Amino acid sequence: MGLFEGFVYGVVGGILSELLGWFRLRQQAPSEFPIWLKSPFYWVLTVLMILAGGALVVIYLRSSIDLKPIVAVNLGASAPLIIGSLVAQAPKSRID
Repeated sequence: MGLFEGFVYGVVGGILSELLGWFRLRQQAPSEFPIWLKSPFYWVLTVLMILAGGALVVIYLRSSIDLKPIVAVNLGASAPLIIGSLVAQAPKSRID
């Protein structure tokens, strides 16, 4: 799989992950939608997280890890969890 193809699969996974969040709102009336749904901040972060799914797959591919398309989609969908766990494991910076 090439880098561009992997990126696209990762983005598809990111979109599917976000789609699940929107799917959970399906039984609410539009007047009851959360206020953050209209926030530009929310939409910018949503797009960035979708792109992060693609970037994560590219990082795996550049690390010589062979991925099948379904695994690339899964990685893209898991990007928020993977990034969250990486950040949680990062050592705290200490400023004296």
